[in-house]
Amino acid sequence: MAVSLVGFADSVYLTVDHYFGIGVLCYLVHGCDVVLKSEYSQLFGVPLAIFGIIFYSCVFVIINLVDIYQKDKFVKLLYVIGIVGFIASIIFLYLQLFVIEALCFYCLVSLGSSTIIFILSILLYNRSTNIVP
Repeated sequence: MAVSLVGFADSVYLTVDHYFGIGVLCYLVHGCDVVLKSEYSQLFGVPLAIFGIIFYSCVFVIINLVDIYQKDKFVKLLYVIGIVGFIASIIFLYLQLFVIEALCFYCLVSLGSSTIIFILSILLYNRSTNIVP
């Protein structure tokens, strides 16, 4: 649950920067502005960070549904969303490394968050179904 909150906060920060131009502080890597102003920072005119907000909100809600109701359908949904988020993050990492040729610290935080969610969703799925996906 905490990982989804980290990803959510990260996405909110990037969304606020997009709309209000607060200027992101880049740590460890110095390519945030290049990445965030690239043509790949939006999908259909919507900042990718908003999709991050939606993704991490869904993960948060589904984790709570799993915890409250203990239903396999919520575990399966978390598993599918975890896969989608991880694949999207890998695509964004590829774009940063090989197309934009710059890295964004906050994008890497999101990659880390979605990777952890992906791994935990696999573990939870395997535990609940006792089968390897």
